[in-house]
Amino acid sequence: AKVMPTAGVVNECRTLFEESLMGLPPADRMVVIPLMKEYDGLTIVNSGIKALSSAHRKKAEALKAAGADWELLIVNAKLEHSCGYGDHSDDTSIVNVFDESGSLVTEEMSWLTETIDFSSIEHDDGMLIALDNEYVCVSNWGACKSRSGVYNSKQTYQSTFLLSYDPEFETELKCLGGCEEVAEVCKKIVVTRDYELLDRLLPVVEAKEKSKFDVKSCQILLQMLMKSRKNTASRVALVSKIIAGLSSSVEPDELLFDTIIEAVEKLGHDKLGDAIEVLLNDVVRRRNKDIGFFLKRMEFALKLNKRVEGGGGGLNYLEAATYDLSRYAPTKLTNSACAAAVSTILSMISTYNETDLMNVVEACLNFFHRGTAYQYLQTMLDRTHLLKQLLATNRFGSLQSSLAEFAADFARRTTSFTRYDVKAKLEGEGKDMFIQAAAFLIEFGTQNDFNRFGKLSIMYLDLFSIFINAVLDTSGQELLRDILNKCLLQYSITDVDTSISSWTVKKPDEPDILPTPSLHVKKVFELYPNVVQTVDKDKRLPLHYAADSSTASFEVVMEVFKAYKHAASIRDPMTGLFPFQLAASNDNVESSFSLLLANPNLVSSGIKVSERKRKRSSSA
Repeated sequence: AKVMPTAGVVNECRTLFEESLMGLPPADRMVVIPLMKEYDGLTIVNSGIKALSSAHRKKAEALKAAGADWELLIVNAKLEHSCGYGDHSDDTSIVNVFDESGSLVTEEMSWLTETIDFSSIEHDDGMLIALDNEYVCVSNWGACKSRSGVYNSKQTYQSTFLLSYDPEFETELKCLGGCEEVAEVCKKIVVTRDYELLDRLLPVVEAKEKSKFDVKSCQILLQMLMKSRKNTASRVALVSKIIAGLSSSVEPDELLFDTIIEAVEKLGHDKLGDAIEVLLNDVVRRRNKDIGFFLKRMEFALKLNKRVEGGGGGLNYLEAATYDLSRYAPTKLTNSACAAAVSTILSMISTYNETDLMNVVEACLNFFHRGTAYQYLQTMLDRTHLLKQLLATNRFGSLQSSLAEFAADFARRTTSFTRYDVKAKLEGEGKDMFIQAAAFLIEFGTQNDFNRFGKLSIMYLDLFSIFINAVLDTSGQELLRDILNKCLLQYSITDVDTSISSWTVKKPDEPDILPTPSLHVKKVFELYPNVVQTVDKDKRLPLHYAADSSTASFEVVMEVFKAYKHAASIRDPMTGLFPFQLAASNDNVESSFSLLLANPNLVSSGIKVSERKRKRSSSA
């Protein structure tokens, strides 16, 4: 059985300690023994290993004897141990490194700074042959040098350690310094085509998380293997290990994904599928990533499906990516992230067929809908642009459900839109998309959505004027009519949510002229006088909408009536009721009475209709 180089073994016979050191794998052939005391650097320079106490000299000699070909160094190090509220952290740093003769070799051995691990070799996969409590790092550093703080305390330790390593495996040990050191080795492998060095590197990458490949290293190694004359089995084994060896802290870029697809084309998905799944299923890699991360994976899957005969598992990866988007991606998006995501989706639509893209589009639209609570105006306009383009392709159906969700989302978020932001959009490049968003709301929204949007529209006079002019400029009279009918007639300028002061006329040395409740309706009539006589797709007139609203004020109903009095004598095609009856059914008694006075004969007309119905019923 393998004997670990523990503190007890150090004091045992030389053979047992030597066997324990020789049994370590290449990436672990470095051990550190704590002396629990700090030796002054000047003393070490003057006397080298002889500066140590007899007990510590004994440990040094044991290391030298057990690892005859190993290098022995003396290391002065510092530990800052922070502790507070049930949590703690350790920050270690190398102060100086000396060889056994006392020569200062800190600069030559600078790679040790990132390599040495002062955690226990037995319990934490570190390098320390612990002498005291191996579970408590500070117990092997001797006495505390300084202490600060109470609840969030910081303790500082300075101590001397014996370090021994096998120089034959210096390359592997340097790779413990992290991805940058590994990257240097990878460059050397590619330049020299040194497959033996690659064989030495891969076990380190497999064993140590901090020694994984970065994106560039992974990509250049795969490209080298694609051009290699090695047999297929050897290449498959190496490619699989390289793909699986990518660091969890990074995600393949487009070039690396393309290189992986090239490898699948040449070597087969059945041989590389397991390695790709390891890469894509790494939970650490995909945690807290935005939508752009998952869109890259979707595009990889689509490209793989398109380029590799039989799909190469692409559709399975696509399904996994859409699922991961819903599970892992935070729905809070920056404006730039949303714009980039929309651009990527539209680019994918122009490249891949709608059958494969259907799940992508559905997943992304659902994602945007779930994140509505965090979205501001620009994000909503980017969503508008996406929906408009999707409809224009005629490839994804009516999108009825998604458009209804968007209408509700846009209306709900109006309370977060600032006056100046909306104004800037309506007067700038965002005008078309804002009006398109309003059009979607009118076509696919509910009365609650109309109410919310109506309140935003009339809040400020300057905003209202810019808005209705933008509607006419962009979409024309039909949309303005529908906005009037569904969003504006239901509210008055004097409603509590409206900024009365912005509608108030102020003249020097004269009393302020307060707005009439129906001033916003009057302004629409000024721009579009014939709107009161224009029916919508349901054959209803503006007066029908005004009278049929439980929130419309008497002044608004009368403003519409005065503009086209004949409308009071026209039945509502939806209900069969006259406007005075609609107003009465909504408890607007004053409006009902005034409308009836315009044509009292409507009462007798209503009675005659009822009598004819009764006669037909009795004769039957």
